[in-house]
This record gives sequence, C-alpha cells and structure tokens, in this order.
Amino acid sequence: MIKKTLALLACLSVSSSVIAFEEISEEELSGTSAQDGMTVFIDLPTTGWRASHIALTDTNGIDASLAAGYANAGTVVAKNIGFNTCTTAAGCVAASGIRIDVDTTGDYNGVAAGTGGMVNIGISLTGTAGKIRLFIDGLWLRDGALGTTETKILDFQQDYIDITPIGSLSLLSVQLGNESSGGHLLHFTNGNFGTIDFGVVALLDKQDNNNSLRFGFKLDNVDLTGSGFDFNANGLVYTAANFGGGVMNVTLSNIAMGNASAPSMGSIGVEGLSVANLAVTIAGKL
Repeated sequence: MIKKTLALLACLSVSSSVIAFEEISEEELSGTSAQDGMTVFIDLPTTGWRASHIALTDTNGIDASLAAGYANAGTVVAKNIGFNTCTTAAGCVAASGIRIDVDTTGDYNGVAAGTGGMVNIGISLTGTAGKIRLFIDGLWLRDGALGTTETKILDFQQDYIDITPIGSLSLLSVQLGNESSGGHLLHFTNGNFGTIDFGVVALLDKQDNNNSLRFGFKLDNVDLTGSGFDFNANGLVYTAANFGGGVMNVTLSNIAMGNASAPSMGSIGVEGLSVANLAVTIAGKL
C-alpha cells in the first residue's frame, strides 16, 4: 500500500502542467459573445464529384385504366453525371468549392430575423469559383429495376452544362419553418445565370442510334431570382412571379434529322419569354 501511495505522489509531482478554474470578472464576461449557426466549406477534387449513374424506377408502369398494355416496370437512367466548381475561364479550371451557411434564426446572411423559428441554409460559391459545371452523358431506358436491356434515348453531345451566376456568388437558400424569403421552401437567392448552353442535344432512334433529331439548345438571359419550390396538397410546386421577365430567349439551332451528315433545316426559338405567375406542379399519378 505504501509503495502504491509513493508512486501516485511521484506521478503528481512530475506533472507537466496543472490547469485550475479561475474566476471571471463581470467586465470580462460582458465582453464575451457567442454566435449561432455555422459555416461549412467544401473543396471538391480537381475532377469534381462524379457518379456512374442515377436511376428512377417505375415499379408497375401505367395503370390499365389510363392506358392498356403498359403495366410493366421500367427505369430511366442518367449516366456519367456529376458536378464541379470552376473559374470563369474557358473550359473548367478547378477552383475553390462550395460554402454552406446554416443559421437557426432569421436569414443566413444576418440581414433580418424572421418572425418565427426557422432553419435557413444558404448555398454559394466561394473563393475563385465562378461557375458550376454539371456533367451528364445522356438518358437511357431500361427494362425494370434490375434489367440489363437498355436503349439510349437522349444524348448530350458535349457531356456537360455550364451555369455561371451573375452579380453574386450566392445561389439559393433552403428554409425550414418560417419561410421569410418569398415564402419558398427552396428559394433562388441569386438565380441570374445569364446564358446556359446545353450544346448539341440528340433524340435518338431506338432502332438505329446513328439516326436522330439533333439541335443546339441554348437559354439566354436566364434569371430565376425570387422564384422557388414548395410542397402543397397537390405535390411539388415551382412558382415564379414573372418567369422569363420578357428578356429570356430559348433557341433550338441547326435542327437536323437523320444521320450525322444530315443537313441543317435551320433554327427556331422564342424571344422575350414572359409568363406571369407561373406555377408548375409535379405530382404522382392518382
């Protein structure tokens, strides 16, 4: 017992440091402040985030009361998808990633507190990142959830879509609880994306993928700021007070049908698109 006691005393005597509780004065305490919420920075790999595919499966097809002969399972597959953050230079020069701000009250940027409890998540680009590149090769149809027979129906020939926010690196906010930003669950804080160029898009023939309906697809003056998504009794709803704003252009250029050598039939499009009080609902079948 004596040996154990001496050993304990020896350990305490050679302790490198001892920290004791100290009293904090009222002056020191008054200068201490706290902040709610947090900020998370995500740096992507040089090649960005990639996935081989994402699939959406319909397990029972179309009800016979709606259309007979289609009560089969089927899957839509998007392949070689992903995204990266890039500088605004040509191509996709890897840049700093994404900033996520989370606050439990008011707006994430601290401008104004809401009138009720809310979790606000703000998403923006950060550092040298100036645009987002979305990767997608195309869409396939597959026979069932685990089917092996598939047919490519849509081809994005440049395999990516670039989205460049204008005026601000803030992209969108997600609000849970009291929705102070325009009353949207998902709100486009800055949806001014200028030009979104999809490159050449091809609708492929099932019997021969060398034949297709091909066209260049481009959107100009795209500004979704202030619009957003919500849930209601009917499903997922996208609303915009003035979609297009009277300045948005949609262009289908160099339209061609047939094989790769088929000549262009010209271009068509819509200029100055404007839809007041747009509401688009996405819902499952009844």
